[in-house]
Amino acid sequence: MKDALYIIARAPRAGFAKTRLAADIGDERAMILYKAFLADLAARFSDSPYPLGWYVTPPDGWEDISEVVGESERVIFQGEGDLTRRQRDLFVGAEERGEGRVVLMAADSPQIGVEVVEEAFRLLGERDVVFGPTYDGGYYLIAMSRPHDILEDPMSTGTELDDVVERAERSGLSVGLLEATFDIDVADDLRHLVRPALNRPDLAATRAALEDIGMMEDLSENEVGGFAGEA
Repeated sequence: MKDALYIIARAPRAGFAKTRLAADIGDERAMILYKAFLADLAARFSDSPYPLGWYVTPPDGWEDISEVVGESERVIFQGEGDLTRRQRDLFVGAEERGEGRVVLMAADSPQIGVEVVEEAFRLLGERDVVFGPTYDGGYYLIAMSRPHDILEDPMSTGTELDDVVERAERSGLSVGLLEATFDIDVADDLRHLVRPALNRPDLAATRAALEDIGMMEDLSENEVGGFAGEA
């Protein structure tokens, strides 16, 4: 059984992807940024030890995504149901695809490095389930060594991680946690991107997008404090 890495991605279409961010900064700017996130993640993980796959919605969305990330032999289309159910479906199908340990990460945290995924796979040697927490109570990554029935019910916004960890522990499963970091849901989250975008070559598309939409200078002036996982 092979290890598998997937990035969950929506087609970069106005009104479909990054709708909360678009409500703050407009559809056009939000799509420019989201495409940059996808491009940076695709470039970074193209040379990782784990072949990159894409978990895509809607069923006709791969054409739009592939224009940004390039072609891939490993594309799975999400089915019906809420996000919790669609995450579950990916893990349930792992054995049929010949996969053992599976890592699923979001496209909303473009700063996530290869070393984070490597640590997730390492922790799967010791734990049943691994999560990458986000500052807002969700998670940017979930990994399992085999399917576990912990992703059945919709989870409350802001307590997603607590909900699923509690369910895992009630089932007698061991849980590993990666370093917490940010994800980009609303405009205020963009301030976390300034430092990494300025200092990391592997965020070149994100930096260019922030400059293109005229936000880099304003964000740099208003950046406050520092956060784990930014660099």
